[in-house]
Amino acid sequence: MKTAHCAQLVLALSLAVPAAALSQADPKKPAGTEPATHAVVLSNAVAFQPFEVPGFPSGLKLAVLHGDPNAESGDYTVRLAFPDGYKFPAHWHPMGEHITVLEGTIMLGMGDTPDDTKLQSFPVGTFAYIPGKMSHFGGAKGATVIQLHGMAPFKIELTKKM
Repeated sequence: MKTAHCAQLVLALSLAVPAAALSQADPKKPAGTEPATHAVVLSNAVAFQPFEVPGFPSGLKLAVLHGDPNAESGDYTVRLAFPDGYKFPAHWHPMGEHITVLEGTIMLGMGDTPDDTKLQSFPVGTFAYIPGKMSHFGGAKGATVIQLHGMAPFKIELTKKM
């Protein structure tokens, strides 16, 4: 009986210590940490702004939903809007990208040199993951919106072999 009681006490303490530590955490967290509450962005509140990227054609738009893509670290979620027929050059990002197609069709090809024969079309609902430093290129069929999630900093590096 004594052994069972000791086991229950050890279990109770192992659960209580982390809970006590969390409850005493400083609510004044340093910048770049998670907010103290959840965040919601309704679809009618998504605010796209022109997004000019050196080496990319004009017409791309960006909406930041969560986080700061330009921060030194931390996660972010953005949406990119491409006009119909938009084509972007071969480029890469230091960190991986999680992409979900929300509207239209995104076309992606992997590699350092754009080649239309390598393009694959991904319709609404498609999820894709592109690892950091993997060169890719593509475009849009129809007005296209993708949601992109990743870890900051978000940088676009043009592939030198164009």
